[in-house]
Amino acid sequence: MASIQRLTKRVNELEEWTKENEMTGGPNGVLDTFIFLLNGMKQAQNQQTAAGQQLQQFRGLAFEFIEQHELGDEWNEFIKEKDDKKEVPEEKPESEEISEEDAKGEETSKQETKE
Repeated sequence: MASIQRLTKRVNELEEWTKENEMTGGPNGVLDTFIFLLNGMKQAQNQQTAAGQQLQQFRGLAFEFIEQHELGDEWNEFIKEKDDKKEVPEEKPESEEISEEDAKGEETSKQETKE
């Protein structure tokens, strides 16, 4: 008898939960939402795969064009120029106090730098 009461209580709780969540479609609405999200993720993965394949195809065509027109030397010079233009930015001191300490080689206080 206790098991029938427990089962009845569970069924009643499920029915109440279904009534409370009717605005979201009830249990089917939650399932539909998950299915929608999973389908969206699958579609995004397919698009990413297609984009990767297109990029590889483009690279292949570009390098084939470079080889056919014997532009390898010009390409290498272009890449070397681009690499030479890249500069590593120097680290700047956080404040004037640090740069003064570095310049003098001794510690300075905040009062000394303000005066």
